[in-house]
Amino acid sequence: MKKTFLPVRNFILKHKIWTGLIVIVIIGGCYEIYQYTRPVAAPQYTLSRVRMGNIVQTVTGTGQVSATNQLSITSQVSGTIESINVTVGQHVSTGDLIATIDPTDALNSLNSAKLALAKLTEAPKTTDLSNAENSVTQSYSTAFNAISSLFLDLQTIIPALNNLFYGQGAFLSDQNSTQLTPEAQTYRTQAATSYDNVDNEYKSLLGEYTALSQQSATTTIVADLNDAYTLAKDISNTLNDTQSALTYITTNQPDYLSKSVTSTQSSATTWSNTINSDATALLNAQTGIASAQNSLTTLVTGTDPLDIQSAQLAVDQAQQTYDNYFIRAPFDGVIGLLPASVYNQASGGTSIATIISDQKIATLSLDEVDAATVKVGDPVSLTFNAINNFTATGTVSEVDLVGTVSSGVVSYGVKVTINTADSRINPGMSVNATITTNEIDNVLIVPSAAIKSQGNQNYVQTFDPTVVSAYMQSIAAANGITFGSTTRSFGGGASASSTGQYGGGNLASSTYTTSTTRQFTGGVRNVGTTMTTSIVPTNTIVTIGATDGTNTQINSGLSVGAWVITKTTAASAVVKTTTTAPSLLSSLTAGGRGAGGGFGGGVGGGAVRTTTTVPAASTARPAGN
Repeated sequence: MKKTFLPVRNFILKHKIWTGLIVIVIIGGCYEIYQYTRPVAAPQYTLSRVRMGNIVQTVTGTGQVSATNQLSITSQVSGTIESINVTVGQHVSTGDLIATIDPTDALNSLNSAKLALAKLTEAPKTTDLSNAENSVTQSYSTAFNAISSLFLDLQTIIPALNNLFYGQGAFLSDQNSTQLTPEAQTYRTQAATSYDNVDNEYKSLLGEYTALSQQSATTTIVADLNDAYTLAKDISNTLNDTQSALTYITTNQPDYLSKSVTSTQSSATTWSNTINSDATALLNAQTGIASAQNSLTTLVTGTDPLDIQSAQLAVDQAQQTYDNYFIRAPFDGVIGLLPASVYNQASGGTSIATIISDQKIATLSLDEVDAATVKVGDPVSLTFNAINNFTATGTVSEVDLVGTVSSGVVSYGVKVTINTADSRINPGMSVNATITTNEIDNVLIVPSAAIKSQGNQNYVQTFDPTVVSAYMQSIAAANGITFGSTTRSFGGGASASSTGQYGGGNLASSTYTTSTTRQFTGGVRNVGTTMTTSIVPTNTIVTIGATDGTNTQINSGLSVGAWVITKTTAASAVVKTTTTAPSLLSSLTAGGRGAGGGFGGGVGGGAVRTTTTVPAASTARPAGN
């Protein structure tokens, strides 16, 4: 042997370069042969079936619980607190009595208002009519006396004024007034003209007065009364002008007839007081006639409806004031605080009690994207950090229209009315809310992971059903299982079929269907499966609708039962192994089933021996299942 390799050794030593090149060529050739002849690993696909289901769109948020109303009940009246009728922690209903303030004065006022109303609504008495008629007669007699008093006084005042302005040597006579300054003469002329007018008016009415008597018609008395009152006011104005002229002259020309200034001013003042008194008497007479006549008319024809309404309003106001002395619960709730005590003095604004309403709300804060999808009336599921294993229901009752900006982030407040009554829910608790913003029932859906897009188009990758069926059959054949037509049902008990029975124990038959929709006692859910194949899937254009993040609605392009790819594992990631792996039919071998085992990639207790590892399939489930 040594002699055989010796020439080779010598050749290698003499031709090192050529030897190296020959070795490289040999190694390269072997690698190429290996690459050409080695088995090629196929990619692995996670599949899910198209099915009918629901799309439930939700948003989540956190917040705190608060009471709908927490109110400090204050007194609206003043007085001594007579009683406190509740205790802290006591539940009260709307209208329940909480406290009483001494209502004595309010009760008296209420009774007075009721009596006033009763007088207006009761039938008139005979004596009342007689008294009213006498009052009317007396009012006309008073009017006649007032007229008479005026004209008696004017018998003195009118001649005195005439003498003042036109008497020989009088203070404001034409002769003496020539000594006045132009301004003073203007004052004197105005007063004299005013006198001339009332003198004519007086002479005109004097004839009417002379013909008037106590027995004159009431209409005549009323007409003369009105004329007399007008005359009294005009004479009062004349006397005012006269006093103004006297004041101006004595102030600006103190030397003008200084000896008669005092007596003239005194007389003007006396006349003015007398006429003003007469004018007041005449006005009172007018009012007295109207009042007496109105009282009589009211008794005869009945009270004016407006007066009755006014009296009723006074009763209602007195009743409200009286009711305010009794402090009552404004809504259902629990008494949280009682700062008042019996015999204390209360005034307007004194806090009597604090009441917390039974109705609780959750106040949330959502970002602008989520808030835009929430509307009043949306159902809400609520959990509480402080209450384990408890879920309450609620309804969105309010969504803020104006957002709040903090650090560039816009958020909106949302209020949720908590519909579940539970004494463990207290104001201030932290709450987690899931708001269902939209729900579309019984539509075609696929896992959202199956949806792909290119440009403006959406598509899914699918396999022809025969390809999937062939794969399943090949796996089954490798394990000695034959597919037939009998459907298995898993419900926690035995399920009989025409060819076998399976209830959680050993297999009684090797004939089963290939359905990947598994039925449980809790409902129906979609289950994925995995398949390793070198066959290229088909891109199928689809039109999609709503999505809830887990599943997406398919409007067109697919039908129920079609297989779509939700995940692709590259061939390089498929590892050679001889370990047991769960597969489509792994749970069909004898020896029992694991939890959830069945067709479609569930993890079971049985095993299928294969040389390729099949990663666990992702299970697509509709929201809420």
